[in-house]
Amino acid sequence: MKKREITYNKILRVSWQLFQDNGFENTTTRQIAQAANVATGTVFSHFPTKLDMLKVAMHNQIDELINEAKTSDKQHSASLKLHHYAKYLFAFYLSNRDFSKELLCGIIWHGEFFTEQLNLFKHLLFSEQEYNELKATVMMDCYFMTLLEGLSNERSSVDQMLHSLSQKLKLVSQPSV
Repeated sequence: MKKREITYNKILRVSWQLFQDNGFENTTTRQIAQAANVATGTVFSHFPTKLDMLKVAMHNQIDELINEAKTSDKQHSASLKLHHYAKYLFAFYLSNRDFSKELLCGIIWHGEFFTEQLNLFKHLLFSEQEYNELKATVMMDCYFMTLLEGLSNERSSVDQMLHSLSQKLKLVSQPSV
């Protein structure tokens, strides 16, 4: 690994830990630089903003979670696969509620950062049946609305969110009358 890549990964690892320990808002780039043992300018040469660090860190965490969930994925339908993966993802987001909210606020108008990851996930859901872009998109809409609702309710749990998601997916999959 090159020195620049090592520094990048160190800053990313340290920032994630500080975000978890202190919260996103309470963590400064100066603290990140000190903990990573680099100059503040070095932090900015790798990440233009603190939100950029959070986006990359969350992207990496989500990739790891999806890979972990793949090991126990025995579902065949797209809806059941989404339910399976949502269990892992909802637990992650709820356990990191504060900066999950911060991230969602920060990227709501900059979704292109997660577009490739989202498209890969949609195709993963349909890995055992013919891919349907419209259905995959509607399923993602249900997933994200459930995530937003869950994060906004301090008393929500993974089980409640999964139940809500299941109910939405049932409505979407019912034939129209």
